[in-house]
Amino acid sequence: MARNIKEELRRDLLLSRRAMGHEEWLLKSGTACEFLMGLDAIRHGSRIHCYVSMSADREVCTMKVLEQLSSERKEVFMPYIDQGGMRVAAYMPGHRFVTRDSGPPVPDPLIISDEVRFDAVIVPLVGADLRGARIGYGKGWYDRFFESLLASGIRPVRIGLCFGFQVLREVPSDPWDQFLDLLVTENGIVNCMSGI
Repeated sequence: MARNIKEELRRDLLLSRRAMGHEEWLLKSGTACEFLMGLDAIRHGSRIHCYVSMSADREVCTMKVLEQLSSERKEVFMPYIDQGGMRVAAYMPGHRFVTRDSGPPVPDPLIISDEVRFDAVIVPLVGADLRGARIGYGKGWYDRFFESLLASGIRPVRIGLCFGFQVLREVPSDPWDQFLDLLVTENGIVNCMSGI
């Protein structure tokens, strides 16, 4: 039952997000990213893992975030989806990205990294609630990623980046779901640890 509700929410939220006009998407992305860059975990962190946004899906655009983090001499990393799993790639200023049939754009050149000591991980999502429960794309990449980091004794700040309409009163969660610490939207910041 919960899985059916999650699938329905995923479908409806993706349709709403993909319906955003280009200007609205960029404007709201810019505002959300300003809030993101003001977070202590980002300002004081030295190793940041951040997703590369898929513009066709209207994920909050992170291209300027990647550039700004790099310009601040932080070590910047991003996910690389390969054979159904998520690996870590290093981000370098001026990276060119190649769009694939599915999944996030791939950097060219691709520099795979074995880094795991992230201070913060910026996560894309389809929906979330104030507890930090998250609906992703249904592949479980980030759940397994956070689980593997925990197994190595690493617990970065988990930051969900999305638009305000994607934050719901409650989303279904499964026992294996990894919850977020913070949500950042164009409306501000939600501390999922306190629900405010």
